[in-house]
Amino acid sequence: ITDTFSSFINPGKGIPVWIERLTGITNADVAEAPYFDEIADDIRRIVDGAIFVAHNVRFDYSFLKSHFKALGHDYKPKLFCTVRMSRALYPAAKGHSLEKIIQRHAIVAANRHRAFDDATAMYDFAQIAQAEHGPEALRANLALQLRTKSLPPHVDEAAVSQLPTSPGVYIFKDEDGSPLYVGKSVNIRDRVRSHFTQNTTIVKEMKLSQRSYTIDYITTDTEVEALLLESAKVKELQPMFNRMLRRATKQSVLTSSINEQGYLTITIESKDLNELTDTSGIYGVFTSRMKAKAALETILKTFQLCPKLLSLEKTSGACFRRQLGLCKGACVGNEQPAIYNRRVGIALSRSKIDSWPFSSKIAVKISEVKALVVDQWIIEGILNYEFEPTLETITNGFDIDTYKILRSYIRLHKDSVSKLDTSMPL
Repeated sequence: ITDTFSSFINPGKGIPVWIERLTGITNADVAEAPYFDEIADDIRRIVDGAIFVAHNVRFDYSFLKSHFKALGHDYKPKLFCTVRMSRALYPAAKGHSLEKIIQRHAIVAANRHRAFDDATAMYDFAQIAQAEHGPEALRANLALQLRTKSLPPHVDEAAVSQLPTSPGVYIFKDEDGSPLYVGKSVNIRDRVRSHFTQNTTIVKEMKLSQRSYTIDYITTDTEVEALLLESAKVKELQPMFNRMLRRATKQSVLTSSINEQGYLTITIESKDLNELTDTSGIYGVFTSRMKAKAALETILKTFQLCPKLLSLEKTSGACFRRQLGLCKGACVGNEQPAIYNRRVGIALSRSKIDSWPFSSKIAVKISEVKALVVDQWIIEGILNYEFEPTLETITNGFDIDTYKILRSYIRLHKDSVSKLDTSMPL
C-alpha cells in the first residue's frame, strides 16, 4: 500500500432509506462533503495508469466512468475483478460475494458496504489468495482477466469461448438456473459478447450482466428459424428481461364490424390469439387495453374519425368532436359510409393484420433443405428434404410476433413461396 484516499461525497440529492440502512451513511454525513468534481483531480491522480480493482468490478467502474465522462475525462483503465478471482482460485467455495469471502477467510471489516473498508477487505483477500495459491496463480488470473475484461463476474471465459458462431438462440440464466433473457443471432458467440461490452453504459445490460451465471443455447440452420424460436422461447420461459416479446395469453384486439347504417365500427376486445381462425377483421393487437385506446385516440385526431364509431364515446346524437367541428359527421349520417370507411382503413392500415394472401397452404423455403408449412399465418410444421421429405408438426395457433416475422420474410423472399404439394408422402 503506497497511498490511501477516503472521503464522503455529496451526491447532490437525498440518500434513499435502504442505502442508509445498508451503509449507515446519513444525509447529515454528506451534507458538508465535497462534490465529485471538487475531488476528481485527487481521484484521477491515484487511478490514472493503475489497474482498477473491485468486487464485481464493472459495476463500480460504471460510476467512475460516467462521473469522469461528465467532466470531459475518458477513463478506460484495465479492470480486475475479485469475484472472478475468487471463482477461479476457489471453485469449490459456496458463494463468492464479498460477505461470504470475508466469512470464509475470517477477514476483519469494520464498516461493511463502505468503499474504503470494502476495498481494504479485497486487498486482504488478494494477500490471502496469493499466500495460499502462490503469486503465479494470481498473475495468471490477472492476465486472463485483462484478455477477457468485458465478461461479467459469474460467467466463465471457457463457457463463452465454447459458444457456437452459428445462428440460433441463447438463454442467460441466473444462479438458480432461472431464465433471465432470451436472444437470437446469426452468430451466437459474438452476440453474447456484445451484451457484456455495453454493460457499463446501458442499465439493462448492467443488470443482466450482474445476475447471469450460465448461458444455454440452441443452434438453428437459418436466421428466420432463430427469430421464430426466440419468439416461442420467450413466451414459454417468460424471462424478466424480455419485456417486448413477452405476451399474455389474452391481448387487447381492435375488431371491426359494419353497423346498420353501413359504417365501419371498431371495438376493443380481449381475445386469445391462439384461438383465432379468421384474422381479416383484426385491425390491431396490443398488450393492454390502455395501449389500444391510446392508438385509437391518436388516429382519431389525425384522420378526423368519429369517437362514437371507435367506441371511445357513448352518447346519443352527434359526438362531442362533431360539435367542435373536428368530426366529419359519420355519427349523424353527414359523411358517406364508403368515404368514412376508407379513411378508417387507411388510418389502421399499419396495425391491421393482413388477410391471408394465398388460396391454400404454402411452403416457404428457408434453406436448401428446409421449408415452413404455413396456413393463415400459422406455422403448421417444418418440411425437411435432406434425405426423404419429413414433416415436423409445430402448430400452436396464431401468434402476432410469428405473423410479423413471416410477413416480413415472405415480402423479402417472394421467390421462396410455393404452393404445398399435397401429394408428397409425409
